[in-house]
Amino acid sequence: MQDNTALDPENRALYAEILRAPAGYDLDAAVATTYTLDFETALVVPATLAFHAAENRQETLDTPLALLEGLERLSARIAIFCEAGRIKAVPKGANRLTALLEDTVTEVTAPRGGAFHPKLWLLRFTPMGGRGRPHLRLALLSRNLTTDASWDLSLSLDGEASSTAKAQNAPLVALVRALPGLSSGRPAPDHVTAMVTSLADDLERAEWDHPEHIRKISFAVNGLTDDVWRPRIGGTVGIISPFVTDGALIALCGGVDPSRACLLSRGEELACLKPETLAQFGKVHVLDEMAETEDGEETEDTKDTGMASVPARGLHAKAFMTERYSSTEITMGSGNATTPALLGGQNVEVFATLSGYTRDLGSVEDQMSPDRLGRFLREFVPFDPPASEPEIAAEKRLDELRRTLAAGDPVLRCEEEDEGRIRLHLSARTAVRIPEGMSVRLWPIVTGIENGIVVDAIDGSERLLARLALKDVTRWIGIRLTDEDSHMEQDFTLGTELVDLPEARTAEILRALIENRDAFLRYVRLLLGDVSEAAKTLFAAGQGGTLAGVFGTGHDSPILEDMVRALAGDGRQLRDIERLVTRLSDPETGRSEVIPDEFLDLWQTFKSVMPEETR
Repeated sequence: MQDNTALDPENRALYAEILRAPAGYDLDAAVATTYTLDFETALVVPATLAFHAAENRQETLDTPLALLEGLERLSARIAIFCEAGRIKAVPKGANRLTALLEDTVTEVTAPRGGAFHPKLWLLRFTPMGGRGRPHLRLALLSRNLTTDASWDLSLSLDGEASSTAKAQNAPLVALVRALPGLSSGRPAPDHVTAMVTSLADDLERAEWDHPEHIRKISFAVNGLTDDVWRPRIGGTVGIISPFVTDGALIALCGGVDPSRACLLSRGEELACLKPETLAQFGKVHVLDEMAETEDGEETEDTKDTGMASVPARGLHAKAFMTERYSSTEITMGSGNATTPALLGGQNVEVFATLSGYTRDLGSVEDQMSPDRLGRFLREFVPFDPPASEPEIAAEKRLDELRRTLAAGDPVLRCEEEDEGRIRLHLSARTAVRIPEGMSVRLWPIVTGIENGIVVDAIDGSERLLARLALKDVTRWIGIRLTDEDSHMEQDFTLGTELVDLPEARTAEILRALIENRDAFLRYVRLLLGDVSEAAKTLFAAGQGGTLAGVFGTGHDSPILEDMVRALAGDGRQLRDIERLVTRLSDPETGRSEVIPDEFLDLWQTFKSVMPEETR
């Protein structure tokens, strides 16, 4: 056994590490898939990619200028695909910057009627100097793009695109190419489709560096066709799955001696299994301090940045282990040991199987031993699950209504009023009638549930949803479903198609964040500085530093010197400043309340000498 055993809980990985660019490279494009999504995580990701120093989630969320610049720099290079109707609700009101995620997030549905459940990142990094081949990174995860703090597994592979197609990548290529076509209602933006196609082309030819002791890696995807894949099982089997069904477990472990089969799941799931299913496993475990989480058959509302932190709050990892001849095979990915994932193939799932000599990777027993994962486990003690038929029926009704609303293809139309306010009119291309015994409350996501309306139908007839300031307009609506018999509720966020949006919306959001001259100068300093150092300075300032001393004023030489350096370089920073000044300035006067006149005069001088290609 080696200290780097695949399921060693001490091998901790953070999102920041998976997303960090290699030295000397910049992010060129990234695509992510997830079942559930929360806006806070989606806002932090671009800032994490833009500012390598920003590894603390809450610190980043508390620094609006860093969030803004991360989105400004990278949102057009990131595409996130998630299950329609599975974006987390924000009943108290969302960050206005969620508006800048409108083209980043595309909601999709599984083509065979199940859940869109894969969790992966595919990233392409390009050399800063423009010379050399792009660097590719593939990360397969068991967690969603949320703040969940459960025990998870991740696989991160680095590589480069070769000159020929590699057969092992074909399942992943099929999944990535299919993503834009799975959109629900609002189609993926053209630039997203082009970026995803380009990444799929490189993925097709990718050669991956193998982790130590891994001799072979293969990939599989379910849910796109009628063909259904499941892991091969040899003489032993170890299954880690938070959600399980009798049929899937019997199919996976059939023919294996129970003394050589072990199962780790959630107690609530195990209690619902048939006794003859549990009898197939000589060892049945749960995690200590088990807590409920959500996973696609499942709710995640804890806060942490770790992806494999143990002990953690509940089980979210999925793995299937076996020994075949002299090799150990470990399959990890998004799929649970359930019928929709592994038998019927209704869910869209992604898997990677790693194979190596058992003498190097260890046996299934070694992986689950007290020296490894076993120290966080306890034996499952059977119990009778509480009767919950009414709750199950209510949850099913709520889920059906959620799916119906997501499929309704809702539309928000903007109508300008005096004083810059917007009337938001809601309709749907496919009529949705709210069933008797259910109620639906809708609200604009930035303003919160207090500003919502109750509807009994959404159809082709427009109804007034709200009157908002332009800076608070987004394509996202919050929805609360209530089952009146059980009083059960479900909250979620749903994307719409936003039409007739005034072009000034993004500028209004910028003005709301850059509310005075100090904030403007801090932002300019951020644009001009080295990315990492500027971010560190910005976060330090946000924690109580003296802003004037850090960033200076319009007269200070550091800003002038940095602008001269930018002019002598490739001009990227000056393009960013020009974008900022244009958005914050009055188009008629060219002046702005938040931009010092001295800076505007200085900027005119720079504009006059900037090369046309830089501008």
